[in-house]
Amino acid sequence: MIRTLKVIIGGEGNVGKTSLIRQYAKGKFSEARNLTLGIDITTQEFVIDGDPLKLALWDIEGQAGNRPNFYLGAQAAMLVYDVTELLTLKALLEWVERCRKYCPDAPVLIIGNKLDLGQKVPGNWGEKFTQYIRAQQHGSVSAKTGERVAWAFEALATLAVGHVTAKV
Repeated sequence: MIRTLKVIIGGEGNVGKTSLIRQYAKGKFSEARNLTLGIDITTQEFVIDGDPLKLALWDIEGQAGNRPNFYLGAQAAMLVYDVTELLTLKALLEWVERCRKYCPDAPVLIIGNKLDLGQKVPGNWGEKFTQYIRAQQHGSVSAKTGERVAWAFEALATLAVGHVTAKV
């Protein structure tokens, strides 16, 4: 029996949450912008420390982030911002508040996406934000080129497993 862990992928609309998931799960990128309505769940298999597991990736619509049921029972969260749009990093404060309210002990990974477009938000701002909110990790990726996308999801899976293991 393979254990399934719930993780949420959150952030404002148009930061590339769905594109990140699609790039990781299917190795594909599309320029077409598809709006996620409500929630979209993708499962992805991992092996962490020799143990197989599935991650249920809950892709939360950017405009409907304040739905408690989406967060309940999450073992980790990846909060995504657009490295070309400072406001999307600032907006993560609300997402962090929701995570702390509805899945209070879930570890948080902060990810800056769209590196391929050139980083307009200084990288150290993402790091400082991560420290400020006491998140576990920060990194920058490109859903379009695939740069560091595998790393981000492996880090997320490791955080989720660590969270579950710490509770046992």
